[in-house]
Amino acid sequence: MLENYYSGDENWDDLEKLVLKEYKDIPEVRKILAKLGEDLGLACVIYATIGHGGAAWLDRKIPVLDDLRPLDCINDPVLIKRLREALMRFPV
Repeated sequence: MLENYYSGDENWDDLEKLVLKEYKDIPEVRKILAKLGEDLGLACVIYATIGHGGAAWLDRKIPVLDDLRPLDCINDPVLIKRLREALMRFPV
């Protein structure tokens, strides 16, 4: 239940701003974005933390997400916090 430790939207927004400048035009980010929908900020964070293969990562069961796929988290207001917190714990 990583969402219980979510460090907040302000920290998430700061991370998104940081990576958007750097990664928004990278082709792999576009592959990630195609699976996510319209969330370019999240796509950039995934690329910054996971790197190449981020699009495939979205379909894998991830232990830190309690064996959910990242795609399972993006449309749920609680689970998106779980995903965001997991991503914020990766070094960028």
